[in-house]
Amino acid sequence: MWFAMHRLSLAAIPWITLLLAGSLRAEQEDLNTQLMRATVKVSHDKTTGTGFVLYRPASHQTERSRFILVTAGHVFENIPGNEATLFFRKKEREGEYKKLPLKIVIRKDGKPQWTKHPSEDVAALVVVPPDHADLPKLPVDLLATDRALKKHRVHPGDVLASLGYPHRVEANGGGFPILRNGPLASFPLVPTKVSKTFLLSTHTFEGDSGGPVYLASARRSGAEEEDRDEVRLIVGLVTRQMFLDEEMKMIYGTTKLRHRLSLAVVVHASFIRETIQRLP
Repeated sequence: MWFAMHRLSLAAIPWITLLLAGSLRAEQEDLNTQLMRATVKVSHDKTTGTGFVLYRPASHQTERSRFILVTAGHVFENIPGNEATLFFRKKEREGEYKKLPLKIVIRKDGKPQWTKHPSEDVAALVVVPPDHADLPKLPVDLLATDRALKKHRVHPGDVLASLGYPHRVEANGGGFPILRNGPLASFPLVPTKVSKTFLLSTHTFEGDSGGPVYLASARRSGAEEEDRDEVRLIVGLVTRQMFLDEEMKMIYGTTKLRHRLSLAVVVHASFIRETIQRLP
């Protein structure tokens, strides 16, 4: 919003100072902290998932309705009924946060209110965060494109981070997600329309679905060792985990064992972009 200088009043100065302080904070924070603040639990009595909130500037929308919740499509599909609860947070004081639950409508007259990608497990929904929610404005442009993956030479072995709520577990009383990381464990990545998903070598559990997977690291950008750029990319979201199922034959029957392989299947961010573009 632009202001004519002669219309500025003393009453407006504190508001402007607060706005500038908020912008400065967003610039100073690393992507880990920003995504911690932008990741929310998507909850219902019978099932729980993870989502993260991005910001999409649009002239025809109000400021608070430009926020988009991104999650895995099956997170919404597995929730019975018409409502789900998102857990945002309010900052009470330094180091102290309070949960801000928000009920959202996910179905109306039996029809899904979210937008789902036509082929991949990605869903998006415009949300209006609660007043006073501690929420950064993370731009949609953080979502990695094929061009960005090539430019920054994202490759197997790169350590990526993920955020989630395994078995509903939260990091603390403020309701923040749990951060884990691991190496990118599959090849090739591009073109993403062919590979569609990739593997991340990390522990993942029920409740992690929909959580962001991202890269936040310094990359060499020139001939000298000190020539480094900070890379900030959301490369996808967790869609499922991989198992090994084993059947054991016994004298009076058989039993099945399921082993976790500590591998998360991640949908490429390019499909998140496509889903957001399909929003009404």
